[in-house]
Amino acid sequence: MSSSKSKDDAQVQVPLISDDARADLEAAYGTGWHAKWVKPAHGDLECLIDYEPLMMSSFRICCARKGTILENPVLFTEQLILFAIFIASAAPVWWCFKEDFHNNAKGGISVRRFLAEQENKMRQFSLIMTGLAAFLLSFYTSIIVARWWAMRTGGVGGIKTATVDLQMLLYQSVTQEPKILDAVRRYGRTSLFLIFMWRRGQVKDNEVLKGMLLKRGLLDEHECDQLIKWKKHCLHETIWAWQMAIVNKLYQQGKIKSDQLYTILLGKCLDGRQAVQLAHTHLAVRVPMQYVHLLGLLVKMHNFVLALIMGLLFGAAVRNQQWVLCIQLTARVCILPFLFNAILLINCDLADPFDGSEADFPGDIYQENLGKDCSGMIGATDNIPDFLKVKQGV
Repeated sequence: MSSSKSKDDAQVQVPLISDDARADLEAAYGTGWHAKWVKPAHGDLECLIDYEPLMMSSFRICCARKGTILENPVLFTEQLILFAIFIASAAPVWWCFKEDFHNNAKGGISVRRFLAEQENKMRQFSLIMTGLAAFLLSFYTSIIVARWWAMRTGGVGGIKTATVDLQMLLYQSVTQEPKILDAVRRYGRTSLFLIFMWRRGQVKDNEVLKGMLLKRGLLDEHECDQLIKWKKHCLHETIWAWQMAIVNKLYQQGKIKSDQLYTILLGKCLDGRQAVQLAHTHLAVRVPMQYVHLLGLLVKMHNFVLALIMGLLFGAAVRNQQWVLCIQLTARVCILPFLFNAILLINCDLADPFDGSEADFPGDIYQENLGKDCSGMIGATDNIPDFLKVKQGV
């Protein structure tokens, strides 16, 4: 019996590739999109909501363009300028190698000999600038990414947390009046969406402001008119006064029967306002301009010097028919400046993820999901397990 059991074990077939490995290969090298875009119900632009990390880690990334830095026209304009500098510095050397301007017998300097003597020094100088630019860019990127993450978690996430908590506490502990709960939900969504409208310059025109809020069902006609009356300052933050007015009204009506609960509800209103202020502060107060100017100047100087030096060496390499060296010099001019410029441009986008570019936060998606989360809390409360239900008369 033991021999038959061992024979059955020996006949068990182990697949060459597991299901998890096959799924990873399909995700990394599949023919689908590298990211997911969704067009909101009331928006005009598609919003980037997710992407596939495995595809970004494989050679399939070479086929990705939509939503990436490759769609930025400034990046390729900078590359064309550098190539013009590269060719302009290579052409004179290529010509001078044919015949030196000065007769060596008269004490003139040979361009061929001069470049041979100075090549190592020029390369060392280029490497020093490359290292310094890379260090400052990495530090600048860490600052920008930290600010971006703070706006996402403490700003957008903080508004969502305060709104959902406020509605859940009111529904379970104070009132189930639909008008009150709907107002709490809508005012939280409006606060979040107004940040996007502010950064996109859509709050200046009263008709545009009113139309967009009414179209999405965030405010009614009267509420929009009341909002416009104090439009001079920071609508996305000051609208939290309406949330606190709701809490105060319920307390004055005696529906909030505990001072501790009243304090907690007021704290949620303050948390929401602070979350908006956090996002507003990061957007309105940028990284010091002197630092950004110096960094940008250093990167442009590095790219200019690199294109100039590599162009001089390229002209000599072409005249000497050193084709492998020509390829190396051209690749260095293509790759390093491209990466440095791309990092600068990415940081520009990350500095303001509310202004409406394709890779920014999806404003319509966020505010719609906030409404769904609030509704979900009410649905969960209405469908709690039987043993949690409070029985009348007990």
